[in-house]
Amino acid sequence: MRGSRTDIITSEVSVRSESPGERSSQEATDEWFRGEIDSIQRILISFVASLVRDPHLVNDVVQETNLVIWKKRDSFTPGTNFRSWSLRIAYFQSLAALKSAQSSRLMFSQALVDRFTHDAENSTSILTQDTSDRLRVCLSRLTPRQREVIELRYQQSCSIGLITEKLGRTQAAIGMLLNRARTALLQCLKMGERE
Repeated sequence: MRGSRTDIITSEVSVRSESPGERSSQEATDEWFRGEIDSIQRILISFVASLVRDPHLVNDVVQETNLVIWKKRDSFTPGTNFRSWSLRIAYFQSLAALKSAQSSRLMFSQALVDRFTHDAENSTSILTQDTSDRLRVCLSRLTPRQREVIELRYQQSCSIGLITEKLGRTQAAIGMLLNRARTALLQCLKMGERE
């Protein structure tokens, strides 16, 4: 899938037509939803990678999952577990991708896949110490601008809108910067697994 998640979501939002009163409420809801999607990217990537195992397919499945999550945002029940809901979508997107790649057999038994799903849904810290140490090394290899945007988004929990204001860039530019930083981190982490 081409284009960043933010580009896709931005184009989806611009297609919607609402009255001015609904727009501000809908925009606030959409901004919250965008923030939730951004906050689970690391978990989505780890979860999809545990099922798919093909690094090229992982990025496609994560992007497709982000798109499906966005399209189904009206079916999400506020107050329920967003991460669990999203991982369920990622699970089905992973299965669909494996089937379309004519690799419909999973590398793990269904029981183990269900266990991964359960662990990911209930884990507050999905990273092991080794992965956490590797992540620090990978973060140090990012460009200064990539590190800054990752720190603002994930360490300081800033919204995309706030990052846009702080860095004086457009939402699309921040979305692309975040996407590139996450991709670089994923590739670096994958390289560490092979070392």
